[in-house]
Amino acid sequence: MSTGNLTSVTLTIKDWLLVLLLVFVVILSSFTYVDDYAETDLDSLFQRALITFALARTLNGVISAIQGTEVALQPAGVGITLTPGEILDPVNDLVERFSWIMLGATISLGIQQVLLEAGQWWVLRMVLVVLSFTWLGIRIWRKKNDGNSSKEFDAFLLYALLVTIFIRFAVPLALIANEGIYRLFLESRYLESSQELESAGEALEQVRASGNANVETGVDAGNSSLIGRFFSSAKDSLDFENQLETFKKRTSELIGHLVQLSVVFILQTGIFPIIFLWTLLSLLKFALHFGLVRRLFY
Repeated sequence: MSTGNLTSVTLTIKDWLLVLLLVFVVILSSFTYVDDYAETDLDSLFQRALITFALARTLNGVISAIQGTEVALQPAGVGITLTPGEILDPVNDLVERFSWIMLGATISLGIQQVLLEAGQWWVLRMVLVVLSFTWLGIRIWRKKNDGNSSKEFDAFLLYALLVTIFIRFAVPLALIANEGIYRLFLESRYLESSQELESAGEALEQVRASGNANVETGVDAGNSSLIGRFFSSAKDSLDFENQLETFKKRTSELIGHLVQLSVVFILQTGIFPIIFLWTLLSLLKFALHFGLVRRLFY
């Protein structure tokens, strides 16, 4: 082997592309642009979860306070006692379960936040830099020796580098993709249903707040005045059934919005993160086990 072969090496276009790619990855890892973007998305999701969780707990408390309300009416001299608060029983049960879903969502987001911070650990970033330039240096050194040196250590460094890159960027990329899917498909559902949930909470809070007022239209003292007015508005027209059906319809709509919110947060805090991380991990395993790495880097 000539001295010139030992002191010089010709890099191919593929080699230069690898150099540029590694430099780009190192720069991206050293700075926190991707992490900051992912953290902003995570904070937005955290705020949505906390606000929705608070709305659900408030709604649960208000419904529990007005359940069992009795409205006594005497249309045409016939005494009728209604318990419209019982109509809210299915809503209250669903709100309690929804509260557990939101609690699980906030716990999941807390775990993702810890993983995001762990990926930014300076030791991990330093390991990525060292592995990148060590592997690149060994690759160039092997070319100087006409590729006669062992590839085992070279391959080990490459696999370690790919795993480190996965640990460094998997969580931020999953968070960014998660927020992108939310904006495309889930945002309108969330906004509509959360607004309805907030409106329902405010309306029921008025019911609870006016619970000690007397209603002068045939409703017993101490009953909920708002519910009393709702049903007693049909006193003269004897339209009790229609009023009751309207109340049930509004309750069913509220149940539908709770289900929609449950779907949004189950997808965003449970299913989507797992799918994205599993996809990235599967791509890494495919590259390592099916020779894709060797075809790309050798």
